[in-house]
Amino acid sequence: MFRQIEPRVPSSCPLGFQARYTVVRGDTMFLISQRFRVTLVSLITANPHISNLNLIVPGDVLCVPEGLAAPCCVVLTLQEQLQPGADAAAAAFVHSAASTGLQEVSVVAVLPPPEVLGEFNGWLAQVLIPEVNGFGNQLFATPVTPPTWATTFALPRGISVSAGSRVEVRPFNTDSGVSGPVVLQGSLRNCT
Repeated sequence: MFRQIEPRVPSSCPLGFQARYTVVRGDTMFLISQRFRVTLVSLITANPHISNLNLIVPGDVLCVPEGLAAPCCVVLTLQEQLQPGADAAAAAFVHSAASTGLQEVSVVAVLPPPEVLGEFNGWLAQVLIPEVNGFGNQLFATPVTPPTWATTFALPRGISVSAGSRVEVRPFNTDSGVSGPVVLQGSLRNCT
């Protein structure tokens, strides 16, 4: 004999939540996170009243954390002083790839040679997603002088950026894997 589970309703939702969602038949936490374009981890964290994440029932009320409307762009701002006369500016573009459905982050930057900051021979762009991890890729230079550096990388399936995510650009050494200080940074809270 099955015991019927009463729908669970939170007493309150965390600061900055975007909506309350009432679970319907067939819903899973993963599907709900995808529908609202929030990470599964952030959805779980916003709903401590759901003790068994594999068992949500119609009528359960979930707090949906703040998401991010994509596509959007953010300008990265200078975080580290460079040598006089060295330019550094960048922008990040967040969008969903039509061919794969994966969220992608593209970064284009005007940067000096990475060597101006030490024993570095490349630039790295990464997006840091709270409670998830960082994902990124090497920036590659165009053959013009001064070069424009650019990269695009896809986030793993089921992972998406949130308003609390930030994009960073830093120098790194391709041989040793050592990275330097953050030179440019932008919060996706400012993504428009």
